[in-house]
Amino acid sequence: MTGSAEVETTEVVIAGGGPVGLTLAHELGSRGIDCVLLEPRPQPSLASPRCKQMNPRSMEIFRRLGIAGAVREHARLPFGWSDSAVFCTSLTGHQLERFDGVFALSDVQRAELAEPALWSAQNHVESALRDTLTRRETVSAHWGWTLTGAEQDATGVTATATDEAGRERVVRGRYLVGADGARSAVRRACGIPLTGRSHEIRNVQVIFDAPGLSARHDLGRAVQYWVVEPEVNGLMGTLDTEDLWWAIIINAPDGADAAWCAGAVHRMIGAEVPVTVKATDPWTARMLVADHYRAGRCFLAGDAAHQNPPWGGFGANTGIGDAADLGWKLAAALRGWAGPELLDSYEIERRPVAQRAIAEAERNMRVLTGELAVPGLDDDGPDGRAVRAKTADQIRQAKTAEMYTLGFVLGTAYPDSPLVIPDDGPAPVSPGSDYRPSAAPGNRLPHQWLDRHRSLQDELGPGFTLLEVAAPPAPEWETAAADVPLKRFRLNRPDLHGLYGARYVLVRPDGYVAWRGETTPGNPRAVLDHARGQRG
Repeated sequence: MTGSAEVETTEVVIAGGGPVGLTLAHELGSRGIDCVLLEPRPQPSLASPRCKQMNPRSMEIFRRLGIAGAVREHARLPFGWSDSAVFCTSLTGHQLERFDGVFALSDVQRAELAEPALWSAQNHVESALRDTLTRRETVSAHWGWTLTGAEQDATGVTATATDEAGRERVVRGRYLVGADGARSAVRRACGIPLTGRSHEIRNVQVIFDAPGLSARHDLGRAVQYWVVEPEVNGLMGTLDTEDLWWAIIINAPDGADAAWCAGAVHRMIGAEVPVTVKATDPWTARMLVADHYRAGRCFLAGDAAHQNPPWGGFGANTGIGDAADLGWKLAAALRGWAGPELLDSYEIERRPVAQRAIAEAERNMRVLTGELAVPGLDDDGPDGRAVRAKTADQIRQAKTAEMYTLGFVLGTAYPDSPLVIPDDGPAPVSPGSDYRPSAAPGNRLPHQWLDRHRSLQDELGPGFTLLEVAAPPAPEWETAAADVPLKRFRLNRPDLHGLYGARYVLVRPDGYVAWRGETTPGNPRAVLDHARGQRG
């Protein structure tokens, strides 16, 4: 670090401006926290939109931040364009199986969702998050700057960044968050190792133009077409309503160039149609989790903390969940109402979520299109129909859980968190596909529509929220809160008592339940202290 660079001061330095770092900047900015965002890319990358699905929890987080509408507007596929996935012998070949209602993408309003999922390329999501970041007066974004070093002491962290011209920038913050991807400089600076393994199969994603391709097949609209073909297999889909497509070719050879990729895409399409390869991105699935998410004043989030296989769409969404969890806790620490255990709870809560997401993705990865390819799939006549019927049954058995993930997405809870007070009330558990709403402490607050357009989540405050579910008012909570931000919201719905399992429900700033009870406790302050990491 040179001594000539002027030092910029802030409260939080964020390294990395992908979906995770941008969400964290919005979280902190919405709470009035000064932060500086450092991101090497001047613009979102158009070359390889690896993430394409924003699940309902991520969209709910964006709604709370007031930016869900902008994220939807930036998508190149209209809201509700399709909620189907198709398995086929080729894009112009035989359909093997069709899943409808996948990934909670439907635009039909559902009681349990504040926001349906969204199918959108990562670069368009990033563009929306960048454009709306101008609303956050306390956030400074420095595009084109790469974090190259970090040193921490008892009062803060000094981060060094450089641009392509070799200029240096020094930023001093109270905390540093590494949302800087799989090769995280923050993780390396902290000396935090990753534990896990990499898959033995190499894959390549191809972005290509294919004029008129959508009109060349009769499989109908789908967000994914899984191609089951003996020689070249994988999955593909359109990125917009025009001619831009993506394909993931599974088990691709080393050094697969544009010519090889074009030939593979033609095989997956099943016809020689005009194809122009725009970009190729080789990758290998990795199942890795950082041993720790925190080192002093430095934190890890997103791919810097965990690297997920893409099967099921958990990777970026898990990172966005990291940002929602860490954001309110950093804000509480900086504004003086966090207890000493609050920041440590970030790793306790989020690391097991990453481990479970990776386990789910690994299960999905056990059967890919290559394992389903058998001779005779494309044959006409009764023999071909019999082979396809048998394969369709295998597809349903192997891939249903991957297509319907709402139980995992909304049912993920923090049962072992030091911030929640467990009870003996009703606590239904959500399996991977089926979501069973539960307000047991540690769970996401079950959603309700208050009218056609107003969600219960819209009424939650930026701090804690006490829901009074058809219960007598409890103003004593406001007195007990004192220096802790608290909002009371009366929900005059006796019919919801069974859903929430209590007449009073204390909700954290991230929408998770910290405590519930039939009556106001004798010492509400003790409950709030527990929920903010101040015990004993």
